Amino acid sequence: MSAPHSSTVLSSKGQIVIPMPVRKALGLRAGDRMAVEMDAKRRRVVLQPKRRRNWREMRGAFGPVDQTTSQILAEARREEIEKEDRS
Repeated sequence: MSAPHSSTVLSSKGQIVIPMPVRKALGLRAGDRMAVEMDAKRRRVVLQPKRRRNWREMRGAFGPVDQTTSQILAEARREEIEKEDRS
């Protein structure tokens, strides 16, 4: 499969639109993050899509969790009530 080739215009805000054929070929969606590199020697800008993180990969990223979501929310609400009572 050959790479889609097209051109775009730099806006007054410094924004560009990635043409639809390129977005489709790379599977890009609105809100996707891009790494931006400048290749000064070859006078070009390289955009690299950042990999989307799967929620399953995030599991345990902040250490072990010993409470359910309901318990965490109930505790946060209790702390809010205590704070309001002290005021």
